[in-house]
This record gives sequence, structure tokens and C-alpha cells, in this order.
Amino acid sequence: MRIIITISGVIFLYETFSMVWPLRLPLWGKLAAAALLLAGAFKNSIYQRLGGGMFFAPDLPRWVMIAGSLLYNLLIVALFLLLIKDAAWLLWKLCVRRPFPAAGASLLVFALAAALTFYGTWEAIRVPDVAERPVTIRGLAPEFEGLRVALLVDLHASALNRRPLIQAIVDKTMALRPDLILMPGDFVDGLVSQRRADLEPLAQLKAPLGVFGSSGNHEYYSGFDAWMKQLREFGVTMLENEHRVLVRGEGRLVLAGVPDQQGARMGCAAPDPDKALAGAPHGVPVILMAHRPEAARKNAARGVALQVSGHTHGGMMPGLDRLVARFNGGFVKGWYDVGGMKLFNSPGTSLWNGFPLRLMDPAEITLLTLCAAR
Repeated sequence: MRIIITISGVIFLYETFSMVWPLRLPLWGKLAAAALLLAGAFKNSIYQRLGGGMFFAPDLPRWVMIAGSLLYNLLIVALFLLLIKDAAWLLWKLCVRRPFPAAGASLLVFALAAALTFYGTWEAIRVPDVAERPVTIRGLAPEFEGLRVALLVDLHASALNRRPLIQAIVDKTMALRPDLILMPGDFVDGLVSQRRADLEPLAQLKAPLGVFGSSGNHEYYSGFDAWMKQLREFGVTMLENEHRVLVRGEGRLVLAGVPDQQGARMGCAAPDPDKALAGAPHGVPVILMAHRPEAARKNAARGVALQVSGHTHGGMMPGLDRLVARFNGGFVKGWYDVGGMKLFNSPGTSLWNGFPLRLMDPAEITLLTLCAAR
């Protein structure tokens, strides 16, 4: 936490002197702009103090969550733009004899950052669209040809992502008439007592082959055992190092799930794909739910045909997505062919309230349509 506060303070100082101070504003205007940046820089600390002491799940009115998110997102977007502006300033100093137009450049950065922040925050909190994505599965039985699989990941029900959003997502999902619904983790931010009503629409999810989930890292921050019980009461079959054999006529398909690796750090079960697949019928294609994508290469070596993951939120914005990929085995969003295994890393159906921003990275309700490899 101290590291985060220190980094936020450094960013605030940099932006104050690089963006705010050069603006042609009266002193009170500059101080007001700096105050907004200061509030954004320490938004999470303020949330934690006012919202019940929970860093990952402050319990505050939604308008407060949105206002704080706008300020924090402005800080982050402006940082990337200022780095570009200051690189241009350095080149200007080296190559051009005329004075650098510091005030105009700072105003442009501020205006562009504000516009991108408003758009990116709106993209982050709106109801996602449906993305239809066909996928070929080696060895798929004819009975499963055309199987419609709805994928919901990173719902992050919270004080920001409340019941109306979750209800809209459920309604859109059910309108697709899926045969199978998968939810590989990060259902919620907050205790069952806080967020049960927000996540309750999940009980309306129904599919002929079932509704399945596996844990994400945020479940462990929010009361893991209580949420596992509650999700099962909502009708979600949680696969934690387990598998099920799905049957259609004479065809079979193995569905497995592993818990997030955060569990091992908190005294719970670690992800164990070997345990999850123990006793699974040989020669039957395997779909694996794993919240994080980083173990995809190892899972491919185990013979998994399709892995569905999330966790990265698609990287959230250009530039930052490359950094996110480095911490997730090189995977960030979309399709990957990993040793003959298909990996789909979802950009997420929603995202965490701590950094709700999406620039060129829309959320989605994913509809996978299974096809046999020819």
C-alpha cells in the first residue's frame, strides 16, 4: 500500500509541474486543477477510509465511485500523454531554436486527457455488447457441433457495478439461448452481506448443459468460503480442481476448472490441473476454466483443447496492455494458439472498481460457438 501511495504522489507532482503549472490560469485555477489531481492520486486511500476499510471493495454511493474513478483515470491517462509531450519537448529543444509552446501543449494534453477519460470511464461502466466468436475444437463429437457457450468473466459486482448492471448482463446472456454458461472468476468485490443482492441475478442463469464457474483472485479478498457457498446457492456449479463430463447423445465433452493461484497464498487450494482432470475419459476434448491465462502452455501440454480465462481486463488501454501482458505469460486478450490448444483470454464482462477505464478495449459478453476441426 505504501508503494502505491508513493508512486501516486510522484505522478501527482510530475503532472502538476508538467501539465498544470504551464497552463495560462490564475493561481487559484492552477491550485484547483492540482487539487483534482491530488484527489485522483489518492482516490483508493480515500475510498478505503470512507468505504469501510476495504481496499478492493469500498462500500460507497455509486456516484462517489464514478466521480473518484474519473479523477483517477484522468491522472493515469494524462501520465501517458505527458510522457509523449515531454519527449516531444526534448526533441524540440534539441532540434528547434524557437521556444517550446509549453502552455499550448499542456492545454492540449489536459483537454485530450479529459475527453479520453470521460469516454473510457463510460465504456468501463456501461452494459457490454455481445461478441460472437466461433472456435474449432479438435476431436469434437458431432453432437457438440454448433454448441453455444456463453462466457462471463470479471463481473466484479461492487459498489460501482451494482445489481442493474448485473441484471442487464444476465438478460442479454439469456437472450442468446446458450447451451452452456461458463464464468471463470472474479465474480465480486465485497462481502456476501454487502454484495449478495447485486449478484443475485446470477440465479436466473439457466442452460441445458449447466452453469459453471471457477474462482478468481478477488473472491479470496471478499470471503472465499462464504462466496463459494453463495454462488452454489445461486445455481453456479463451482469447479475447483474438478471436472464434469458433459453428455449429448453419444458425444462427450470434459469441462474442468481450477481455482485461482491466490488461493495458495491464502491457505486455500492451489490450481492443480492434474487433479482437475484425474479420471477424465481419454480421447475426449477438454475445456478448462482458469481465471488467469499465464499457465496456458502447461495446460496445453496436458492435452487441453480450449482454455478460457480473463483477469487482464484486456489491458484497459494501449500501452498499458503491453505491461499487463508481461505479468500474464504474454497473454492479454483475444485468441492465442498455444501448442495446439486454443486460448481465449476475455477482455472481461466488467472490471474492478479500482481502475474502471477502457480505451480501445470494450467489455463483452462472449458467445463461443464450437465447431469440429476439419
